[in-house]
Amino acid sequence: MSFFSEKEKKEKTRNTAVFPKADAVPGAVIATHTFGDFLGWHPHLHVLVSDGCFYGNGVFRQAPLFELKHLEKIFQHKVFKLFLSKEKITPELVNMHKTWRHSGFNVFCGPRIQPGDENAMENLARYIIRACFSQERMTYLPDEAKVIYQSKDGKDEKTFDALEWLAAMCSHVPDKGQQLVKYYGY
Repeated sequence: MSFFSEKEKKEKTRNTAVFPKADAVPGAVIATHTFGDFLGWHPHLHVLVSDGCFYGNGVFRQAPLFELKHLEKIFQHKVFKLFLSKEKITPELVNMHKTWRHSGFNVFCGPRIQPGDENAMENLARYIIRACFSQERMTYLPDEAKVIYQSKDGKDEKTFDALEWLAAMCSHVPDKGQQLVKYYGY
């Protein structure tokens, strides 16, 4: 199943041609997140990327369509290659991982943001630089030295000892000088 509607596919096909690659520059912002619900360790990337490339003369050309599963496989391959080169995993573990029903890798493509849609751009930018927890979902019980934290959907909650809560939060604080948002290209 493709993310793009039939209308978008036709428009992209009509506007896509073979362009010189020498001066083609995509644009991307990549934010590293380490947290999941209840501050569990869940490393993942949020990537904003241009739907094509910019050229030296200021022209923008849309990229041809691609299937997200192919991008997912490339990303998985690159991550394993990096971990193997740093001796963080073994080839046996990679081979075992390939037998798993769910790879643990997922690529999602949200709706396209149109030029001038400042509200959508602001919401997305706010989302990728958000904190690892929400104060609105947190209740501190000082007499018990406990923190109650609600899930995003509000259907579940977890109670932490205050020190356990601080340790969970601190596990997501980057090292001094470490950048969690990186900018590439245009």
